[in-house]
Amino acid sequence: MTISRFRDRQHLASVRTCGVSGRQLSFFPVVACLLLLSPTMLAGSGDVTVQTDHPQYAGEGAFQTVDKCADFATSGQTTAQDKAIAMYLWLLSHQWHLMSPMEWCVPGRTPDSADPGNYETVVFDANRARFSYGYGLCGTVHAWNEAYWKALGMGVRRREFVGHVNSEVFYDEHWHAFDTDMAGLLFRRDGVVAGYEDVQEDPTLAESVRSPVPHYPFDWPNDFNTMKRGWQQVAKRKAWYALYNGGFAAHPGIVQLRSGESFTRWYDRDHFGGFSKRRFWHHQKGGPFRRWTFFDNGTPFHDREQANARSEAAYCNGEFVYEPNLSDRGCQDGMSAMSANAAQRAASPKLYSSDGRLASVTFRHFSPYVICGDPSDDANPMSGVATHGVVVEGRVVGVVSCEVSADQGQTWSSVELSTAGRGAADGGFRGDLTEAVKGRYGWQLRFMWSGKSGLDSVRFVTTTQVCQAMYPRLTEDGCDVTYRSTQRAVVAVLPNFSLPESKVDAFEETALRSANVRYKPRSVKSRFAYQSTDREPAHVVFKVAAPQRLREIRAAVRYSVPVPPPSGLDFQLQLSTDSGATWQTFATADIPSDNEFSSGWLYGEADVDKESCRRALVRFHMHAPGRQAGVIDARLYGIHDVERSGRIAVEFGWQEKGRHKVFKKKLAANVESARFRVPTLDGVKDEFVRIIASD
Repeated sequence: MTISRFRDRQHLASVRTCGVSGRQLSFFPVVACLLLLSPTMLAGSGDVTVQTDHPQYAGEGAFQTVDKCADFATSGQTTAQDKAIAMYLWLLSHQWHLMSPMEWCVPGRTPDSADPGNYETVVFDANRARFSYGYGLCGTVHAWNEAYWKALGMGVRRREFVGHVNSEVFYDEHWHAFDTDMAGLLFRRDGVVAGYEDVQEDPTLAESVRSPVPHYPFDWPNDFNTMKRGWQQVAKRKAWYALYNGGFAAHPGIVQLRSGESFTRWYDRDHFGGFSKRRFWHHQKGGPFRRWTFFDNGTPFHDREQANARSEAAYCNGEFVYEPNLSDRGCQDGMSAMSANAAQRAASPKLYSSDGRLASVTFRHFSPYVICGDPSDDANPMSGVATHGVVVEGRVVGVVSCEVSADQGQTWSSVELSTAGRGAADGGFRGDLTEAVKGRYGWQLRFMWSGKSGLDSVRFVTTTQVCQAMYPRLTEDGCDVTYRSTQRAVVAVLPNFSLPESKVDAFEETALRSANVRYKPRSVKSRFAYQSTDREPAHVVFKVAAPQRLREIRAAVRYSVPVPPPSGLDFQLQLSTDSGATWQTFATADIPSDNEFSSGWLYGEADVDKESCRRALVRFHMHAPGRQAGVIDARLYGIHDVERSGRIAVEFGWQEKGRHKVFKKKLAANVESARFRVPTLDGVKDEFVRIIASD
């Protein structure tokens, strides 16, 4: 048995020819070796969520979307002011101050949260922030918060402060300052939350706090005095930057589990074996951690020196374990591609080539949780070395080659799978892919073989970081749980803008690009992926293809903005389900005349009403009168059906006064809503929640 290793290279799954170097492997057209699976082949249990009756930390069933979070936070409130304060309190208990999370969004630049100057790699998607992180610096969290305020129908902008950034929220015909980073509100004499103009008109409002609403309580009274002096500076100087459209919400909070897959969330970050075995995606010794927070301490309050702002917050871990039965058709649930000559059988090898020519299968993973790793120095898995983020093992027969992609198949690199100590005589192998995919939200792994070679078994373990505030917490004296599985899954189109012009058809419908747009690969020194060549309206068209019927499109595009913005700025997201014959606008940028932010995110979502539609186009229209318009980044997602459903088991593990307890409930997939009760007593300490998918 041999696992073949070959040179790193870049190529697309959609190119017309591909070469694979390695013993016993020859050159074959990709049309013969890589075919997308037919709609009837892809299946599984999609969009599985649980929600507990915990009053603050009910889990993803309650917080799957920004709208759901806003509804949960403001339930029972009627006035705009009361809704805004309720949203503020929810944000205080679900986010905390720490170095901002960072991601692979600038080609050529490695994200590292210990590098505060690396601003371009900061995570600005509020959905990713909610599921994987929950922490960031002031400018970051207030960018995320924009999506929540907009969900309440309120205008929002970030505002410059002395060494800091605030949010200002518009309701009742006035701007109001909400600082969820330092946890501070000021109030006008009439009891309404004050804004910058209010303080400028009446500088004494710098001390206008109202108990028990938090007002800079962390290091009392030092923080309060520092912020009071800052507000006094606001009163003296009239001009403070106003920044619009800094954050967005696009990444769907949807998990699809395939037959033979489980997803376990471990509440204790030391589950894997203590401090030296922790797995995370952050640059901080022992992982992201903060002692001064409102997390897990009831409703935030502050009354002078009394405040519940000294709680500890860290992170959880998620673990996806996928072990498909390769002799069963259900294993195709986990594949994104399978060659026409890749066949299945009960005998060895279970996946083999029906004609002896090059055959291949591509397995894939994607979720809203970031892939993490165990850093070799216990501090830095980002720019340092990490392991145990993604591990693959199994058995092969003969010669099998393997490639991994971290960008949805746009580029590939070879994988070395070790046989040392893993049963080399009978084909056992193991590979740690963490370095290739850490900091991403998905991966694809392609196995290739020819002749009598093939694949007998495979097991994937993907470890992720989970925001502690998203864990579905149990309550005492019986916990009611609401379960849902709506048979939806996600296909992601996250363009790799480092690709040359000849390769962008992986994500762009190049024939529909306007003639006045030029593409240039992004790099550390080249910010724009697309720019107009003149000052006229221009557009770029991205494509989203799904294996099943498309139900919804979500998209976000980052664009450049002249400062000050000229009149007539026009940025739109448009959808077509008929190959570009007609277009529907589903998002339009609102860029006020006082905007002083040189870029912005336009995001939105649109239902796909067309029956049997599995392919959609998203057009980004841009026009900056008198200036060239440009695209910096883009994220697109298709939410599609999952047709074949199986069985689901939901399992909770916890402790009661030091005794381990487990409760398991078997359920059907494709259930809009089902409830069951976990028989907790008192002294509950969360350990894990596991969802298991089967036929």
